[in-house]
Amino acid sequence: MIRFFRSLFPSRWVVLVLLFLLIRLPLLFFGLPATLTELHHVLLGERLHGGFIMYQDVYDTTAPLAAGLYKWLDALFGKSYLAHRLVALVLTIYQAFLLNYIFNRNQVHPQKSFLPALFYLVFSSVFFEMDVLSPVLLGHTFVLLGVYSLTAISKDGSNAQRLFKAGFMLGLAALCYLPLIWFLVLGFLAIIYFASSAFRSTLLLITGFVFPFSVVVTYFLYRDSLMPFLELGLAWSWQFRFTFVLPFIQVLKVGAIPLGVLALSLITLPLVNLGLNYQARFLQFVLIWLIVVGLVLVSGHDGSAKGLILFMPIIGYFGVFLFTQWTGKKVLINEVFFLVLLAGTLFMRYNPLGLVYSALAIEPDLIQVRELPKYQQVQNERILVLGPDLNYYQQNSLGSPYLRWDLAQPYFNNLARYDALFTIYQDLRKAPPAYIIDQKSLMPELQYKLPALFNRYKREGNSLVYKLVR
Repeated sequence: MIRFFRSLFPSRWVVLVLLFLLIRLPLLFFGLPATLTELHHVLLGERLHGGFIMYQDVYDTTAPLAAGLYKWLDALFGKSYLAHRLVALVLTIYQAFLLNYIFNRNQVHPQKSFLPALFYLVFSSVFFEMDVLSPVLLGHTFVLLGVYSLTAISKDGSNAQRLFKAGFMLGLAALCYLPLIWFLVLGFLAIIYFASSAFRSTLLLITGFVFPFSVVVTYFLYRDSLMPFLELGLAWSWQFRFTFVLPFIQVLKVGAIPLGVLALSLITLPLVNLGLNYQARFLQFVLIWLIVVGLVLVSGHDGSAKGLILFMPIIGYFGVFLFTQWTGKKVLINEVFFLVLLAGTLFMRYNPLGLVYSALAIEPDLIQVRELPKYQQVQNERILVLGPDLNYYQQNSLGSPYLRWDLAQPYFNNLARYDALFTIYQDLRKAPPAYIIDQKSLMPELQYKLPALFNRYKREGNSLVYKLVR
């Protein structure tokens, strides 16, 4: 298989796409239930499509460009997980071939091939959570577009348009997932490596980066929601607080195959013979890229398998050296090794007979929507869940600004404060939800302190459900 994709015949990319679809599609259409991340995204898109303003009418930290995409997907397809997954699939294919084109155009490897795209598409399918249309995946598309412009810089001084475009793309990436702002560091170093007139080039890059932010700030300013955007859309992301729905050790087990390939590639790096000076500089560029990925992951607040997508370009680059170092009669080693990794990827993705996850102590249920009877008590209604369990929303819509419980806690955990009670009342009085699910046993206190609003709800038996009756 390695030898097959070392050719640049057009048939290779067709086979590569078919291979990727064979890996992805069975699970996409007939496999596991939606993840909690996907449920979060469709709820956000549904709320925004209803005419509510991000950060002001829905308390969430999703970056504005990603939130806008979820809004338009809801407008076009409704509450469709399949639409989200298909868009993610198309973006992954586009990223893989864009990366492959960048490498081949710049001749960063001794021989042009489709191997970087092969490694990208195979290893990005190692776990079903990577099928999610996450802000990281969306922003990563713009990162690669920025790298495309940065590495195409010429020495003749005619770089203004490309540098501005590179900064613009990195700005869009940060507006999809704010920690991707670290790739601006990679942009500065690319100017040093590949451009002339470093000061002027740096100004062009920064101007392009700032431009989309200025547009977004202007938009929220005119919507009278600039302060919520600055607080939730920008400042909150730098709290360096991780939320591991899937424990960190399990994330490492999930990513063992691609991360193992990366580690082995770095170990064997001294054996690589780079002929051109440009190839040596590009190697340094990719090593810095790896450091930037580490900074993004440390700065991010969503520690999950979705972040593995950031390693795929680096694996695509170093993997070519790893799988082409054996020549002559030893070339069979490359083929056998890759087929073993491909089989391991398929086993990790599909978990045959339930043996793989149990053997590795991986709990995929932690990140999946759970279809239990208690979550079916209320259906097709606007609800508020006083607690962190999003599963109650799977058959319902968001009936309040409180999509994320950690952002609602400063109000509901401080009911002795007047400002907290006033905020809750203002958020709910115009369009109170039809049902409230009281996971945290807060309703008695809320009914006592805000009777005008919460005394309109009546508890259904001994359940956690309160129904709006008047």
